[in-house]
Amino acid sequence: MRLLILIALFCHIHFSQAQKISISPVGRLESDLSKISSIAFSSDSEMMVASDQKGKFQVWDLNASKIVTTGNLSAGIVFVDFLRKDEEILVVDKNGNLLFADTKDYQNIRKIKLDDIPVLVTTDPEKQFLSYVNKDGVLKIFNLKAQMLQASIDINNRIQNAMYLGYDRFGQQLAVMGLNGNTIICNPVNQKVIRETVFRSDEFSGSASVMHAGASNKGSDLFVTGVQEVFIPKGGVQDGQPERRNSIVAYDWDSSQEVKKIRVNNRVDRIVLGPGPSQIVCYTEKRFELSLIDLTRGELSSQVTLSEFPEAIQISDDDNYLASGDKKGTIHLFELLPNSAPQIKIIKPSLNRGYSETLINNGTADIEGVLSDGSKVKKVTINGIESEILQNGKFKSSVELIPGKNRVRVLAEDYQSNTSFKDFYITREVDFSSAKPKSSNYNTQKRVALVIGNADYSEAAALNNTVNDANAISSTLKELGFEVNTVLNGTYEDIKRAIYKYGSDIQDVDVSIFFYAGHGLEIDGINYLVPVDAEINSALDVKLNTVPLTGVINTVRYANDDGLNMLILDACRNNPFPTGKRGGAGLAKESAPSGTLIAYSTSPGNVASDGTGENGLYTGELVKQLKVPQRIEDVFMQTRNRVEEISNGTQRPWEEARLRGIFYLKYE
Repeated sequence: MRLLILIALFCHIHFSQAQKISISPVGRLESDLSKISSIAFSSDSEMMVASDQKGKFQVWDLNASKIVTTGNLSAGIVFVDFLRKDEEILVVDKNGNLLFADTKDYQNIRKIKLDDIPVLVTTDPEKQFLSYVNKDGVLKIFNLKAQMLQASIDINNRIQNAMYLGYDRFGQQLAVMGLNGNTIICNPVNQKVIRETVFRSDEFSGSASVMHAGASNKGSDLFVTGVQEVFIPKGGVQDGQPERRNSIVAYDWDSSQEVKKIRVNNRVDRIVLGPGPSQIVCYTEKRFELSLIDLTRGELSSQVTLSEFPEAIQISDDDNYLASGDKKGTIHLFELLPNSAPQIKIIKPSLNRGYSETLINNGTADIEGVLSDGSKVKKVTINGIESEILQNGKFKSSVELIPGKNRVRVLAEDYQSNTSFKDFYITREVDFSSAKPKSSNYNTQKRVALVIGNADYSEAAALNNTVNDANAISSTLKELGFEVNTVLNGTYEDIKRAIYKYGSDIQDVDVSIFFYAGHGLEIDGINYLVPVDAEINSALDVKLNTVPLTGVINTVRYANDDGLNMLILDACRNNPFPTGKRGGAGLAKESAPSGTLIAYSTSPGNVASDGTGENGLYTGELVKQLKVPQRIEDVFMQTRNRVEEISNGTQRPWEEARLRGIFYLKYE
């Protein structure tokens, strides 16, 4: 499918330079399913569930490429998903039957039935609620934990032929879009409509816009649509048929404003957002191709041809896999591979295959490579420094390395100013006990931080040191080469806007840090950051007026997982708000995404000291350790040890980490 860029409109969303992605076949999973209707991956991408239009479903162990269980419902299945941190599978059929299967014991199955017929179905980012539009045009919210209907919103007079249903990354906005572009965005907790809007292409006067597909994901500020604009051309209709123009349009979740439009030749009938927040995969009915489109560049990145027409597509949460099911029940599995600039090949140093990285002990690395067509290349830069281009398309240069993991970016530009790039990684091992490294240049890495400190609460007593903590962390991170956005006494809107901006800023970084000091609450196992303007008298108020930590984690999840991402939470003070019995002390444990470290000022379920000096106990010690040349794991280990020692064991910091490499923030 050849793409024609029509127009690009930008609001506050920032499209960073993204790596090109290619669709690489892994294999075919043969099943006895018929026409595939729905596919879902577990969060770790080790399991997959697929269903068909006759009511049958199968669960796959992807590591072993085998079916581990199968089951049936009474009608065609409209939705499948993994719940409870992959411990359970949810299957929904067209008759409103819900099946819950335990992934550790597939004989443990529960079934319940909704009172009506679901047409569109989705779950919120926390997988607490099943949201669906029924055949009568009513939007309903079903509490999966309590297994009871929680809310009902009649949208029949507002939305005709609902075709898209999805949540924003925080789970606090739910959008329903109709075939004609009429859209309602509501708060699923209090059922209030936030705004109503009409999405149209509006390129041609008097045209009609028809929405054929929609998608969003947990890490994006966008939702995207496949739209067909129907109009009468100036010269009149030809052969009695109006003209049709097809586009992919991206909208901003926060304002519903159009962000970008990409013209395509064929109608987009199914679309999924990912990998990451600025790539999409789509297909057209009755065509054999799957197309991966880069929203940043407005161009086709990769395309594969299938043996049968696709019927369902899905991308795994970690962005590693794409699955497509066809009308014969075959599931085609693909890898989504970054760094796929085929015209750039690295010869030296020798890279670990599959991870594109290597280990050395020196402060300088010699880089050599080759271009597939060197005659067309005007310039090659390595980490921004122009390289020498030799005969036969070869190039060479050297780069200075900081201690720990270094990203090396090779960028090639041709005579028409077209560019392609390839990233790989070199880890410089350093023994700080024997010799200090010469390099102290933090500018070789892109480092970005969002720091929030809340103290002056309108509905609770002020905290002593949280603003001081935020200022101390901000100052320290700036010394370490970070671009820092600091929010002090942030309101609900202040914090959400800052997180949206943070999500845009960290798409192409080496190190990111999110730091929060202030009140934090846990309700039903979910953590919430409390803005200073939050009015809280119940657990319901927490869900309405605070910011779920899940939104931050989803933001980080789609950043560069080959780099270092940190969430530091000094948010475990005593809870002064009347949240009811469901509010626990301190914060609940979170699972760290790949490439991420989550640090708590105290262990899950406990509270931390606000401190008696200028800083809280935890942040005061953390600032000291950040200024010491040591591995990032040691920064938090030393902080933890000192806090436990000073508090006589009453405060025990905690970390969850899934780092991919060795990192130092200070190395001089």
